[in-house]
Amino acid sequence: MQLLLRITMVEIVPPIWRLIRVPEQFTLHQLHRVLQIVFSHLDYHLYEFQFESRRFEAPAPEAEAEDATATRLGDLALSPGSQFTYVYDFGDGWEHHIAVEAVLPMPSENGPDWSPRLLDGERAAPPEDAGGPSGFMEVMEALKDRSHPRHKEIRAWVGTTYDPGKFDAWAVDHALTLAVAWGAV
Repeated sequence: MQLLLRITMVEIVPPIWRLIRVPEQFTLHQLHRVLQIVFSHLDYHLYEFQFESRRFEAPAPEAEAEDATATRLGDLALSPGSQFTYVYDFGDGWEHHIAVEAVLPMPSENGPDWSPRLLDGERAAPPEDAGGPSGFMEVMEALKDRSHPRHKEIRAWVGTTYDPGKFDAWAVDHALTLAVAWGAV
């Protein structure tokens, strides 16, 4: 089976969201990698999933939560309406609300399609280390106003092609497909 998940970044207005399809055989760590790709994160900060009273994180000597590499999505008995949270970068505190929209059969007639897919989304994700939701709002203000004292600095930092209002679902899904093909997910 596959899960249709809607992921929305918390405290960001207007919302930044993604709709993905992932096999329930994926571990939470594999879901973490998918989320890194579809939200353009760079995967150099810690993360945690929160489901009911349970917490999951990557295994590490200082880890205090359950092992995200040993827990499959199917182990959580998720169903339509189930919700859980993904937190990335504890300093910035990027919180992502995850809602299960549907449980679907595997799409391939000749065998399971294990590839996660990005189906839809809206708006570009914040740049890495933008300072969490409040810092990102400051980035947005500076980018909108050429007379803002930090406009040039922030434009140089995020690059000339960064447009917070644009999201190219096809390009991101293509990157996700390549990451799976290369064994990175």
